[in-house]
Amino acid sequence: MTHSLHRIGSAESLKNDYVLLVTPAVGISAINSGPKLCAILDIIADIPPDNIGSYETGTTLTGVNIEEIKKSMYETPRIRCCYESKDKIRAVLKRIKELDTGLSVVVSGLNDEVLEMAKILEIEPHSVNYSLGVFGKTELLPDEEIMEITSMCGHDMISKDLVVKMIKLIQSGDITSKEAAREIAMPCICGIFNVHRATDLLTKYENTNKRMVDF
Repeated sequence: MTHSLHRIGSAESLKNDYVLLVTPAVGISAINSGPKLCAILDIIADIPPDNIGSYETGTTLTGVNIEEIKKSMYETPRIRCCYESKDKIRAVLKRIKELDTGLSVVVSGLNDEVLEMAKILEIEPHSVNYSLGVFGKTELLPDEEIMEITSMCGHDMISKDLVVKMIKLIQSGDITSKEAAREIAMPCICGIFNVHRATDLLTKYENTNKRMVDF
């Protein structure tokens, strides 16, 4: 999986941002994988993520619950979620390892942090993917402050204009950073947008006398 690799930001900003993907192999482990994925979802329900979703149902931010997401596992078997805490993601991985379903488990995060967790849990990573950045006409890209937020939706479903609108509403005092983060997260239907991190990134626009942003 690569759509969770291209999150932009400082190491300090990314240290509480972990994406968890569980994916059966098509035609191999995908056969009868529904009950295994549901068992993993039970673990996730016990250790709630910041966000979780499904293409077929939407995300918990839109009002979907774990039971509804479970039902979709039998048609489109894949778990997508994100955690805002290293302790949480480590606890989830420990229990998934103990469950031993044989399914592919991918964790995206800062390389050193993820490899340290794997070592503690005595997990030997199968492979490591790196994002090499963005090439081409980078001058056409949005401001990096905006991309820190939009890049948390790996399928690029979040418009920069939505982020700018929310920032202006925060600066005018019409909305809080947390409310703005939840609104921005809505288009990310696979549920890997980290609302907790987005809230932290947006907080700097609260209670300021700076001019309205003009990205």
